[in-house]
Amino acid sequence: MDVNRIANRARKSISTFCIEECKAYCCRKGHLVVKENEINKVTQGRKNELIAEGKLKPIIGGKYSLYIGDEDNACPSLKGNKCLIHKSRLRPKTCGDFPIYIVDKTVMISGSCTAARAGMFYPYIKKFMKLGYKVSEGSGLLNSDFYKVAE
Repeated sequence: MDVNRIANRARKSISTFCIEECKAYCCRKGHLVVKENEINKVTQGRKNELIAEGKLKPIIGGKYSLYIGDEDNACPSLKGNKCLIHKSRLRPKTCGDFPIYIVDKTVMISGSCTAARAGMFYPYIKKFMKLGYKVSEGSGLLNSDFYKVAE
């Protein structure tokens, strides 16, 4: 089995937990880096409003940083702990990959994910390692464990 297939199974294994237990914490904490072509989809057409409120700011490389730092400022595409754009091709790659990122021969698991902190990926970590991948688990103390991953 290849590394991407294992990662996708691991992500899928926590779906119910994310909605019912965690309450989509990752969509309510920190900042989300989005590309120009993803902005209208992610913001539900509220780009200008969010810029005016200071919650969406342009950053280097033609990307934007969307503040999703608390309950009142959750991701605009989050409704009832579910993502409205989950199946969209314009969903940010960061969202689709969270909380498992694969870069070269390293699998990085975000420590800000409550499922990761609860040890729910243990069986998958063993599979990654068996394939020869190094596994790095973030601490969860930062808004983003792996800042360069979003590129």
